[in-house]
Amino acid sequence: MATIKFKKGDDYAVKLGNLSARLRDQVIGAGIYEGAGILIGSVREELRALPTDERFGTPGTPTAGPKKVQKEGLDANLGISHMETDKRGFTNVSVGFHEYNKVKTKAWPKGQPNQMVARSVEKGTSFMLPNPFVKRGVSKCKKRALEAMKKRCDEEIEKIVK
Repeated sequence: MATIKFKKGDDYAVKLGNLSARLRDQVIGAGIYEGAGILIGSVREELRALPTDERFGTPGTPTAGPKKVQKEGLDANLGISHMETDKRGFTNVSVGFHEYNKVKTKAWPKGQPNQMVARSVEKGTSFMLPNPFVKRGVSKCKKRALEAMKKRCDEEIEKIVK
């Protein structure tokens, strides 16, 4: 069995600790973005399969889905946020909708917020039937995304170790 002895081992341990802190973000970040990319692809696939309905819905006759322009706004503005580490030490990215679509109203002169439209489609409203496309997208790809994240982290670790 081989043994390695270091003089000033504490200094070496500190250097390793600093190195690991820097590389941790590189490894974890690569894995997180890999999984988020898979998630976005799955949610986008479900979004594109949504039915559109150009009618104005009422409680008696709700619409089957969003208007075409609303769906296009959701598709164009689905994205991934910057990676952040929270107070508990968890590193996260958010996958979601940003910006506004092109449906301008008195209440929304810049256009309807895409987050609001996505929530309305997902949960339904008094004038629109629920269509949980985000939930379906996440369910379909969760295992695949976790495996891809693990594989990507392992690849990044191998690059560093070599």
